[in-house]
Amino acid sequence: MRRRRRAGNAAAATIDVVRRWAADAVADFRFALRVLTRHKTFAIAAIATLALGIGATATVFATIDAVLLRPLPYRDPGALVRIWSANPRGIPRNDVSPPDYFDWREQARTFEDMLAFAPEDTAVGGAGGAVSFKGAAVTANAAVLLGVQPLLGRWFTAAEARRTTEDVVVISEGLWRERFASDPAILGRPLQIDGESSTVIGVMPERFAFPTAETRLWRPLPLAWRNQSRSARFLGVLGRLRDGVSERAAAADLAAAAGRLQQEFPQTNRGWGVTVLPLHESIAGGSRTSLLVVLAAVAALLLIACANVAGLMMARGVARQREFAVRTAIGAARGRLVRQQIVESAAFATFGGAAGLLVTIIACSTIRSSHAIGIPLLDRTVVDARAVVMLAAVSGVAAALAGLTTVLSGVVRFGTTTIAAGGRVTLGNIRVRRIVVGAQIAASTVLLAGGLLLVRTFEKLTSVDAGFDSRHTLLATVSLPGSRYPRDSRARFFDRAIESLRTLPGVEIAGAGGPLPLSGQDGLMRFGVSVEGRAPDSTAPDRAYLRWTAGDYFAAMGIPLRRGRALAASDTRDSPAVAVVDEALSARFFAGEDPVGRRIRLSNETSWRAIVGVVGSVRQTALDRDAEPHLYIPEAQLPSPTLALVLRGRGDPRSLVPLAREAIATLDPELPLSEVRTADDLVAGSVAGRRFNALVLGVFAVAALLLTLVGVYGVVAQSVAQSVKTMGIRLALGATAASVLREHVMRTAGFAAISTAAGTLMACAVAPLLRGLLFGVSPRDPVSLGLAAGILMLAALAAAYVPARQVLKLDVVNALRAD
Repeated sequence: MRRRRRAGNAAAATIDVVRRWAADAVADFRFALRVLTRHKTFAIAAIATLALGIGATATVFATIDAVLLRPLPYRDPGALVRIWSANPRGIPRNDVSPPDYFDWREQARTFEDMLAFAPEDTAVGGAGGAVSFKGAAVTANAAVLLGVQPLLGRWFTAAEARRTTEDVVVISEGLWRERFASDPAILGRPLQIDGESSTVIGVMPERFAFPTAETRLWRPLPLAWRNQSRSARFLGVLGRLRDGVSERAAAADLAAAAGRLQQEFPQTNRGWGVTVLPLHESIAGGSRTSLLVVLAAVAALLLIACANVAGLMMARGVARQREFAVRTAIGAARGRLVRQQIVESAAFATFGGAAGLLVTIIACSTIRSSHAIGIPLLDRTVVDARAVVMLAAVSGVAAALAGLTTVLSGVVRFGTTTIAAGGRVTLGNIRVRRIVVGAQIAASTVLLAGGLLLVRTFEKLTSVDAGFDSRHTLLATVSLPGSRYPRDSRARFFDRAIESLRTLPGVEIAGAGGPLPLSGQDGLMRFGVSVEGRAPDSTAPDRAYLRWTAGDYFAAMGIPLRRGRALAASDTRDSPAVAVVDEALSARFFAGEDPVGRRIRLSNETSWRAIVGVVGSVRQTALDRDAEPHLYIPEAQLPSPTLALVLRGRGDPRSLVPLAREAIATLDPELPLSEVRTADDLVAGSVAGRRFNALVLGVFAVAALLLTLVGVYGVVAQSVAQSVKTMGIRLALGATAASVLREHVMRTAGFAAISTAAGTLMACAVAPLLRGLLFGVSPRDPVSLGLAAGILMLAALAAAYVPARQVLKLDVVNALRAD
């Protein structure tokens, strides 16, 4: 009984303590709100600073969560892998030929199943004319393998993939809502795709997003493709691993299958292996370094923001020392005053977090709608429960850092001596603030150095010669459906289209070609090259990009002609086979010789082509990659169903878009233009990732610099306030105001120099982590490091000069009366 009574008493005592603590916390919070409302300028500055740091941190977390952390929206996504062909010349990621895919699928034992897909541009007809959409031909097992059920209807079957008539199509939820107003009667409706009728049998949910988020419809990948040449590599392949099978074991299994195909088909498969990567890694792995660097930068910015708020609170604490002393004298416990400071920090962090949430929502919306950043999966960036929890955690950390720094700095002092002192600034408080601001300067130096490195990288990259003139040039892709444009009619259509476009007002030169430079597709249409009369060199790469041209393609793209002639309208199907090579191909295969007049052959052809001209080299995949060999052939001699129309004119090329659409619609109303953009957009898109890195880190660096300026200003202002009486004595003894001013500025210069030196050393230490993001700049580039240190020094001196300049206005008598 006594035990129960004692336990009950203990519980009651505990409840009473909790109640008193809660009541005190509520009272402290109410008092903190009164402090905020009484000192609005101080409160707004602190809350805005925290909102910047917290909002930026939460935004970056939401982005990293969307791209790197959140699993793909498929069944057991960890078991999905992406599979490529690895060519003999060391390029590990090449598309797969249909025969190789079907053989791998049958021979591999470590896979539950494999699917294949081929992206395609499709023209969907309607009352307003045909509209271009991204589509894909996909194997019938895709929906089951990925584990995504249709929103309406069904996925297609293997039997439907064998048909040559009665085409079926599955559309995306986005296309269903945008084009068909979410009509539930869409199933069974005929849909004009590339001028042919297809029956809609299903609608896939938005999360399917395969192979890209832009894909709007899917058609069966024909099983007849198995009979295509093994040298025609254009399929993407995914596989699902069996339970317990590792990625390494699956790679070994496929490598064995590839080895058997090398022996069986040496002419097309000799030296070709496989590359296997987790699907998520294959999609987002290239963005990991950029996002982690941004995360480190935003963490530094958050620390700088917290230090700034701590500095502001220390300054306020100095002014409130008399208040704390009076409260102590009338019975307030020291712990209660410390808790009051922490609660006030929590109030700042709460309001800062709320404002930061607004910043995060706006920033995530902007990121989601931006298509120019060049980072995959950004469309999944949302402010969800995980982002809100992260924001709350960051707000708590900010409150703790700001509150504890204020308490540990000794601002909260007690006793009658403090009452008598009248709340003067103490030397110890100034030293603590100097340490805090010194850390801010060092962190800002690191951020600014990193930002300058990326800005210089972007500058170097944009100064690289892409090999073509992007000014005043419009690009638009046309894809001819094979059902309506058999092989022999394709060149005639493009000739007619170019002739029609040449007559448009504002058009000076018209041509067509493709695939275009800076397409970013490494293995796209590369073939082995043989030179007549010369044995192959097994030690040197023998592959070149194959490109098609029609009309005045080289002149329209601004690719200079170096020797010989360009391809002409007279180079028809019935004339001798000819080609134009670029300087990179000339240097690799004809070093020291004139290639014009020599004959060359691609591995996918049986006859020789005479080289009639040499043009300048272009960058095919990216500006930071060296120019590689290109071989250009006339569209008429080897017809291609897809070419990009190139129009060079005067003024803004976008003004040509409606005229070009009308001209093509006149020739064929069922042919839409897709990927309509300027050549400047093409170049800008190739450096979008670099621009994103430079912009984000640059913004963070500028924000850190501004926060540091505020911190330096506060330290010097405190120092001036603390030294008023000393300065008055010195002035009375004959010192000049200028010498006193110089002393304060030089004192600031001293600790700023130490801080920037520490920041420079830190920047040198972490700079190698940026190596993969740089181009044409050393990670320890002395210009960037020196400029960052110089900017911080000048900024610190400027921030110090303003409050120190008050010395010039000092009245000696009033200074000597300072308390």
